Amino acid sequence: MMFDRGVLIYNPTAGGGAGAAHVEAAREALLVHVRIVDMAATQRRDHATELARAAQDSGADLVIACGGDGTVNEVVQGLAPECKVPLMVLPGGTANVLRMEVGLPSDPREAAALLPVLEEQEVPLGRVDFLKGGDSRYFLLMCGAGLDAEVAAGINRVVKRSLGEGAYWWSGMKQILRSFPRLRTVSVGSRKPSSFVVVSKSRMYGGGLVLTPRAHMLSESFAVAEFSGTSRLAYCSHMIGVALGAAGRWRGIEHFFTDEIRLESDDGSEVKVQVDGEVEGTLPVRVTMCPQALRILLPARYCVSPLGVRAEAAIPAHG
Repeated sequence: MMFDRGVLIYNPTAGGGAGAAHVEAAREALLVHVRIVDMAATQRRDHATELARAAQDSGADLVIACGGDGTVNEVVQGLAPECKVPLMVLPGGTANVLRMEVGLPSDPREAAALLPVLEEQEVPLGRVDFLKGGDSRYFLLMCGAGLDAEVAAGINRVVKRSLGEGAYWWSGMKQILRSFPRLRTVSVGSRKPSSFVVVSKSRMYGGGLVLTPRAHMLSESFAVAEFSGTSRLAYCSHMIGVALGAAGRWRGIEHFFTDEIRLESDDGSEVKVQVDGEVEGTLPVRVTMCPQALRILLPARYCVSPLGVRAEAAIPAHG
């Protein structure tokens, strides 16, 4: 038996309720390799954080998050910064960027059945510090400011349930009718104002897009994509490059690596910030790579470095 007691935290409304329909089947698959699996349904925003913290404090040796990226991010807040318990992710939301990034099946039961062949890896956490009030926030995937966060804020939940990933495209197209935010990066040299900046540990992005093709969750550096210019023409050009899968080499989209960056408004206006797809506050922020690493169960094929070398952070499976 690999694990003694797991706590399965799930969002019953994720994916329009589709996650709840499969969560019991996922639990049955987990019970083949986990002696006890306790169920814990979320009831409100940030409830998953409370449930994850309680699971870690109660001596569980595995926490399983079933839901979308927002639910997973809430669970991460409960496990960090102590990071004493490994995390397993079962997709159950609409976008599921993490699922696409690491290559998990979309069905929670199928993902649960992979438990014995997953590898336990130490994944460095990113952290966003909101410098004008607000709590700090850890993340596994990305944070973004400007139009990126406006798109996240503009997604209608009803539209999201009917269009799925298409809701991100719909919200993105609506931004062209609005005035664009202006922000700039600090501490990485003088740069022109941008309409949005993404600080990422993930190649994948909402809507099935790739904005930071050289990012990797096991890397100790962020891959940053800075979309320079604040005009509608620049925005349309950027979106064409992204849609063509050419963000990594498109003119006007600058890429660099860093383990710390500060973002602030260029003109003093309010600029929203999203963390793992959820709007959490406004600029200015400082984004840093944490010394803490969260142990996550990942498919073996993902456990290679960005250079294609087998990751050395693999931890032997529990006995």
